[in-house]
Amino acid sequence: MASSTALPKLSNTTNLLSGAVARTWAGFVLMPLTVIKVRFESNLYSYPSLFNAAMDIQQREGFRGFFSGLGATAIRDAPYAGLYVLFYEKLKSHLGSLAETDLDSDIKTVMGTPLASSINFSSAILAGAVCSAVSNPFDAVKTRIQLQPQRYRNMWQAWYKMITEDGFRSLWCGLSLRMGRKALSSALAWTLYEELIRRSGSF
Repeated sequence: MASSTALPKLSNTTNLLSGAVARTWAGFVLMPLTVIKVRFESNLYSYPSLFNAAMDIQQREGFRGFFSGLGATAIRDAPYAGLYVLFYEKLKSHLGSLAETDLDSDIKTVMGTPLASSINFSSAILAGAVCSAVSNPFDAVKTRIQLQPQRYRNMWQAWYKMITEDGFRSLWCGLSLRMGRKALSSALAWTLYEELIRRSGSF
């Protein structure tokens, strides 16, 4: 059967776990940069530079300040990335099967690069959109904690305050922008990644 993937075939559980573990670890390593970025972009602060933002966080909150919202980030990233890899592989298989019905029997064993890239891109877009919607409440909580750590001491308190003070709608703030950004960036990254693997294997 023709396939659009250039990645090794893994079980559903392995796809889920590999995505979750990899993204959680990456989120931990990059957390200080994420906190600085969120503070710098917010109108709650008036930092003239990223360096000033980092210095202010260090002076006011110490080293722990760079890891504000870590719990919410991990809970957001683990299911997002795990489900993303799982959905991405499933969608590729499903869309590939649909496309295969339109291929001539003589070329079913090799799926052309344009078709494969289109399937991979479409699968990544859909997976990114779905997983962004599922994980958005955790992203909203994470952002509140990183912006106002004095007001939101932990994930559970932030969750409670957001719902009681601002309603359930607050958990979906920024959904459309996040969905568009994550879906498109993931689609570009995964399509390029698979194409590079495919081309490197042809040498």
